[in-house]
Amino acid sequence: MPKKSDFGTEAILKKVYPLVERALNTRKPQWMKVMSSFMAKRHESLFDIAPCERIYYNDNDREELFTALNLSMNEIRTYLRDTYYWSIEKFKPSAAKDETTVVCLCMVRYFLLKNQPKELELSLIYQAFSGKYYPSIHYGFFKTVAPAKYRHIMEYVVNHKLNQKFDLKAKGSVIGAIKSVNATWVTAYTKQLKDFDDEDICYIIQQLHNRIKSFMKNIASLYYEAYENKEYITYDKDSLPEEGDSALYHLATNDSFRMNQYVERTMEKLNTSQIDYGTCKACADANVKTDEVKGILEAIMHNRENLKLIREYLTLTIAVYLAESEVKEINSVKFLYFCKKAKPNTKDPSLIRLKEITEQLLDDNSVGYRKRKHRVATKQSYHNALAMYLAMMAIRANQ
Repeated sequence: MPKKSDFGTEAILKKVYPLVERALNTRKPQWMKVMSSFMAKRHESLFDIAPCERIYYNDNDREELFTALNLSMNEIRTYLRDTYYWSIEKFKPSAAKDETTVVCLCMVRYFLLKNQPKELELSLIYQAFSGKYYPSIHYGFFKTVAPAKYRHIMEYVVNHKLNQKFDLKAKGSVIGAIKSVNATWVTAYTKQLKDFDDEDICYIIQQLHNRIKSFMKNIASLYYEAYENKEYITYDKDSLPEEGDSALYHLATNDSFRMNQYVERTMEKLNTSQIDYGTCKACADANVKTDEVKGILEAIMHNRENLKLIREYLTLTIAVYLAESEVKEINSVKFLYFCKKAKPNTKDPSLIRLKEITEQLLDDNSVGYRKRKHRVATKQSYHNALAMYLAMMAIRANQ
């Protein structure tokens, strides 16, 4: 057993982190590809309205990460042996001895120090859904009466037993809830993440584990309560729940869930992929050429502040579509036509706001638009190009 004076080892900071830093400095494209693949493979479960699936993290996932970063698991393990706690047989948290967990934490530190919020969010998501966090915690709470088998019970819990105080209800999806957990965790421990010793690492790993565990426990307790009391027996799955806080968009609760999922999936698609030239070509016309469309979209996506406007734009567009359409899926030609269709002289506040957002995005990010928007036809071409691109990305993200 080490003495208290031995707790100040810095093996992870001084030996493991430099390896991860060097890897991300030179192999970021490979890392981004792994992040994108990781999200794509778990798409349905991540954007589910409830934690029905365990969302497995397996050896192939681990190998893909280490290969992308050109890291050796044996080398990481060798350096972890220099931590004060390595020789303690039943040390808690055991994740502090796990090579993948430690590498993930170093990834988070790298993007935090680099002030790269998009990459930081991706690294936080990946970390939360790696083996020692979400998958193992889900397994621990749902060893019996697995929600993947009894989905109707979990749907009952989400629709009837959760309120907006629950991240799952407020954010509308599993990934939305975990993002919220990640955000509070990284804010609370920014100082320790920037400058830590091995004892700090153990503490902040345990804190993230506790937060995800608390999230899962709150849902699981209500789930088992509903199961034991057979509350779900009276639940008619085909009936619409009463409107909740999403009444701003005049959507029933189940449509609100759909909307949140559609928006989250589309934002992930936009955040993890480059501007698609072929799609830009499909959005261009005689007034706005393909390269100009691509340049405008690259300028928009390059500015982090614009992502808030894009999210608002998608939310309003999809909300209006769901409220008006009998078809509740957006991966359709009907949705594309809806987005492209002109809406002149509207008095709908949502549609007015959509025009304002479009104008702001184009005005701030295109010199050509500012010079040429006085011509009605040209202005409409720019508006159509932006609307079409975002609509096509939403369709692809939700296929």
